[in-house]
Amino acid sequence: MDLIIKICIMAVGAVIIISIIKTYKPEFTVEAVLCTSILLLIAILSLFKKGLIYFENIYGTLTYGKEYFPVILKVLAISYITEFAASLCEDAGEKSIASKVELAGKVAVFVAAVPVFTSVIKLLTDLL
Repeated sequence: MDLIIKICIMAVGAVIIISIIKTYKPEFTVEAVLCTSILLLIAILSLFKKGLIYFENIYGTLTYGKEYFPVILKVLAISYITEFAASLCEDAGEKSIASKVELAGKVAVFVAAVPVFTSVIKLLTDLL
């Protein structure tokens, strides 16, 4: 909980600073946003690490479906990374590149989920 509060305070402080920069030196706005985003990403990754430790404990207790767990984590990672990269592109004013990044993320999620689809199809054919 403390880390999310720090992240929010850092974000609000950065928005204030970026607003001031935009007023006096608008050419440095993109660099300030990128630096802020990188700092926030580092803080978010430490928060994400705590979540992974929790998932690791759950994974140890599973008896069935262990092969699907890494797929779920891959899909989550792809989604978060894609969203972050697309947001950075949009912040830099490149919405067309952001939409391509989002499309690439959707395709990557589909490719990562193919083993689950094949397992479901195999299960259905075995039942019939």
